[in-house]
Amino acid sequence: MKSVLFLAPGDLGETVLATGALAHVLEEGDALTISAGIEAAALFRAAPATRIWLAPSAALNFALFARLRGARYDVVIDAKRAMAGRVAPARRRFWPAQAPLVRHRAEDWAEALGAERALAPRLWIDEEARAAAAAIAPDSAPLLVLAPGGAQAVKRWPLERFAAVARRLEGGPLRGARVAIMGAAARDTAITAAIVRSLDADGVRASDLGLSPDLLAAAALMERATLVMGNDNVLAHIAAAAGAPTLTLFGPTDERVRAPLGPRVRTLRGRPFEAARALDGAGAMEDVSIDAVEAAALEILHAGGLR
Repeated sequence: MKSVLFLAPGDLGETVLATGALAHVLEEGDALTISAGIEAAALFRAAPATRIWLAPSAALNFALFARLRGARYDVVIDAKRAMAGRVAPARRRFWPAQAPLVRHRAEDWAEALGAERALAPRLWIDEEARAAAAAIAPDSAPLLVLAPGGAQAVKRWPLERFAAVARRLEGGPLRGARVAIMGAAARDTAITAAIVRSLDADGVRASDLGLSPDLLAAAALMERATLVMGNDNVLAHIAAAAGAPTLTLFGPTDERVRAPLGPRVRTLRGRPFEAARALDGAGAMEDVSIDAVEAAALEILHAGGLR
């Protein structure tokens, strides 16, 4: 039995990617302490943790230093790359390795921990989350989940295009599907509401889930999804880790580094990443066409046996 401290990063997508490193280190009976921002709390609700420290991100470092006084750990996994992670008393400490070439964050973690292969994310989903998901999608009807939010406007595909693809899919291979639109933060609520209004106007059954399912319930819902489409955001990472067929749209961020990881994942972008970076990402999402997204979605569905 060993004591493990996991310092979650501020970015929720990066937090999901770092769970692979945490799962790789943990063994049965270990004493786990998790330090994370309030938004990440639900993700770790069912993790085998003895303690979860939560604080607003602005106060997290101060709170950490206060709580680390007198503590000693066998292993520190510093996904936050914070000063507290460097000074916490520990026998071993790990943080993402800096790659000389472009590679995925899961490979950075694998090198840091000496793993033989990339460390795929791990979600601990409890029955409370699965019950919440069953209440949202209680039957076996096809379920299309849209995750149109994003921390920055330049990372968001235009909301009317999400609605357009949903219409095409619901009128085709996902006829009669339940369409659920989800946000991961308060900033996303106007986007999800606008997409639902657009779909409702055309007679497409759609539900605005807003922020009602917490992130763990969102993971349980993704387990039921026929297809998940979203921007580079935490919900896309959760969907992939939950095993859902997932299509993620990229623009100003690099999918080679932070694509969602899972058994049925595809990423799509318009202009090459280098071109998007040269323009600070401006307009990169506009280059992703409705037709291209529909075609990619159909390929994913067909690969899963749906015609």
